[in-house]
Amino acid sequence: MKGGAQPDDVRRALRAHGLDSCRAGDRVVVGSVEGSAARIDRLAAVGILPGVELSVQQTRPVVVVESGETVLALEREIAAGVQVVLAPAGLEKAAE
Repeated sequence: MKGGAQPDDVRRALRAHGLDSCRAGDRVVVGSVEGSAARIDRLAAVGILPGVELSVQQTRPVVVVESGETVLALEREIAAGVQVVLAPAGLEKAAE
């Protein structure tokens, strides 16, 4: 770890967590999508799939993410079912 990296930041970067717990500015990679088959299908239809990189734009009152040219607003309950890890660039940032 360099400089002011906090152990909690590094742990957060390496473990999967719900998209609803991300911070604005985070770049994350979708690991899995949890929920009913219908919810998983709807999220897949708009591009929320394992392996996809998302940029978190805002987290309140809804979670807003960007993927390529697409910007999506997700209710917090739905975002909680999207498990993510920080993208490689985000991992480097957490370790600085």
